[in-house]
Amino acid sequence: MKFNYFHSKQTRFGIHTVTRALSSGITRVSPKISLSLGKKLLLNPFGKRHYEFQRLQPDQTHHLETSLGKAHISIFGNSNKLVIVSHGWADNSSGFEAIICNLLSLGYSVAAIDHVAHGKASGKHTHLLNFIETLTTTIQYFEANQHQIDAIVAHSMGAVATLNLPAELLKNKKLVLIATPINFFELMFEKVDKAGISKKLLTHVLESISLQFGRHWQSLCLSQHLDKLTDNAYFIHDQEDKYACYDAVSRYLEAQKSNLFTTQGLGHRRLLGDTKVIAHISQVMTS
Repeated sequence: MKFNYFHSKQTRFGIHTVTRALSSGITRVSPKISLSLGKKLLLNPFGKRHYEFQRLQPDQTHHLETSLGKAHISIFGNSNKLVIVSHGWADNSSGFEAIICNLLSLGYSVAAIDHVAHGKASGKHTHLLNFIETLTTTIQYFEANQHQIDAIVAHSMGAVATLNLPAELLKNKKLVLIATPINFFELMFEKVDKAGISKKLLTHVLESISLQFGRHWQSLCLSQHLDKLTDNAYFIHDQEDKYACYDAVSRYLEAQKSNLFTTQGLGHRRLLGDTKVIAHISQVMTS
């Protein structure tokens, strides 16, 4: 069985009731088996693992060790001024190609992450806490090597992970957060339920990850990180995003200093290559 958080089709009437009952029963009767099943089902992004950049090639590549495997980092450019780009769930760094080209033209180097279980990184399973771990490791690696990290540009789950970084790692960095799913866990539970998978199974998996990493999953909710929404945080969001509700990000930013750049008709991912979005990112970087 293959589960995709970005698959919007519903199961046939009646089938989801049976599978939900089965997954709930397994969770109750055999927690170990259900945990193994849950990780294979819910923590596997099933994204494209083989790709090539079309318009540019990395000058260097690095593999950074994390608790779940090695992240793959592609380095473009030779400037000491660095921008880190971080993709979302079931994606890879090639989605940022147009943005990377533009950042290079502005005189920046770019470190493009393939998170564990994505693209050219190792591993088959990952989750939000590992995204956070990878971003933390990447920042610490480049700062230890005397790079000036000017900004983090992140999409979707990568943006959620960015706002979960320790405040000291975000200091003096611009944050460009694209298509951020503000109600991240609510969306997860909604998708799991619609697919006919018991919410108990997802909760069991999340509790296990929390225990392993020593950080409870509910502390990752973006409502807990409003203090990081300074005037250095810039949000980009499409009004017709089916996976990350525009109204949710609008409400989230109502009383904050952060800026919101709105697009229409681009959905969740196409805005990564949109000329107006790229021009806005240029404006942010040069302001």
